[in-house]
Amino acid sequence: MENDEYSGGSMKRIEVDPADVRVVTTEARSYGAPPPPSGAPIPLLRRHRAKLALGLAIVELLVLGFGPGDLLRSWVGLLAIAAAAVFVQIVVSRYLPYSVRQITWMIALAQALVALFPVFLGVSIVIVVVLLVFAVLTGLALLLGERS
Repeated sequence: MENDEYSGGSMKRIEVDPADVRVVTTEARSYGAPPPPSGAPIPLLRRHRAKLALGLAIVELLVLGFGPGDLLRSWVGLLAIAAAAVFVQIVVSRYLPYSVRQITWMIALAQALVALFPVFLGVSIVIVVVLLVFAVLTGLALLLGERS
């Protein structure tokens, strides 16, 4: 390791001849095809696909929660639809056009979010119950601690 580069010596200047410069493009190894050229409506869809999927999941949850019918049967059907949507996205999407791939990704994410909602709700309820029990026990410990 050379220590004399920045040790108070004379400053060095690097000159580059523009004729000697080459621009090399590398191909990124990413999942899926490269995005289409700018100006098309598809980049807008790709930028906002997660927000659109979340909105679709919320609307679907509201329709499922307030809709008529048996809730358990609806959730089982929903799980089947979610599994099919995720299967289509993972297996078949590489053969689909770019715009259709973005739409299937959005639908698969929305279906997965809706299918996992009972798990999120159950975990949230358990966390709230544990926190309430801890708060009650802490209150009892404070009350009993004042008596002595």
